[in-house]
Amino acid sequence: MNLKQLKAKGGIVDGALVKKEVTWVHADPVTGKDVTDKFNVHIRRQSFGVIERLFAPDEAEQSRNAKYIAASVFLGEEGAETLSYEDAFSLESSLGFAILTAVNEANGTGKDQAKN
Repeated sequence: MNLKQLKAKGGIVDGALVKKEVTWVHADPVTGKDVTDKFNVHIRRQSFGVIERLFAPDEAEQSRNAKYIAASVFLGEEGAETLSYEDAFSLESSLGFAILTAVNEANGTGKDQAKN
């Protein structure tokens, strides 16, 4: 897969809002009986790098894992296309974690070391 294909398949988060329905069961303040409210919220999808930053204890300036991915991952049939830090940072979160797992395995830092 090359970078253009990755972007076309939604591999890079664009920050568009996603409409989601929320169901909230809570006690009515007047009657004390449970009531159910349903309403819509708009969720901004977060990229791999943003999620990592949100949970980083030191509030790092840059994503360590996005830097690691950008330095390690090459795309395209021959592996000639680089992945910039910005694109690695903007990866869809499940894709970012999947790629990070592959990087860790290839470097012998994951639970399964690469054979080659």
